[in-house]
Amino acid sequence: MRYLTIMITTLLLAACTAEPIHQGNRIDLTNAALIKQGDTKFHIEQALGSPVLKDVMHPNKAVYYEEFKDEKSGEMVKRRVEVTYDDAKRALSIERFGLGHGPEKSQ
Repeated sequence: MRYLTIMITTLLLAACTAEPIHQGNRIDLTNAALIKQGDTKFHIEQALGSPVLKDVMHPNKAVYYEEFKDEKSGEMVKRRVEVTYDDAKRALSIERFGLGHGPEKSQ
């Protein structure tokens, strides 16, 4: 009986320490701001990691996406960085969403 009480208490306490669910990449705002047009695919993947979406129909496009619940405000935060590469694997255009004050595009 004592072991059953200990197990139930442990399970209840474990439920209280649940972490928020984080979907997609973890986009570092500093690194996302530093990438620019002309950077190599290698350099961008070093800064942002592997893209969460790779489209077979658009092999020169990489999408980094992040979604999580902000613990302070309780709102869902959605961020996205879309990079389009040229044939030499250099960034042709970079679009950033949710990182600042609206969509930002560099071309």
